[in-house]
Amino acid sequence: RDGDALHLTPIEWRLVEVLARHAGRLVTQRPLLQAAWGPAYGTETNYLRVHLTHVRRKLEPDPSRPRYFLTEPGVGYRFVNDTEQ
Repeated sequence: RDGDALHLTPIEWRLVEVLARHAGRLVTQRPLLQAAWGPAYGTETNYLRVHLTHVRRKLEPDPSRPRYFLTEPGVGYRFVNDTEQ
């Protein structure tokens, strides 16, 4: 971020990777859970909240007002880059 190297955990990296590959599109909770934790996961939405909070703290300019990693409450998440806003 801002030219500085950051460390993302493997889980954080998988979440960012899935969201970035689907930039601008909603990714629902189940596919995100399964991409990060495996096929046995699908209802542990609290895992997503915790780890996306960590991602935002590391990558968002203002984590309390995200502009890249957006939540669609009860549904999933969306990655939006500056050119899509």
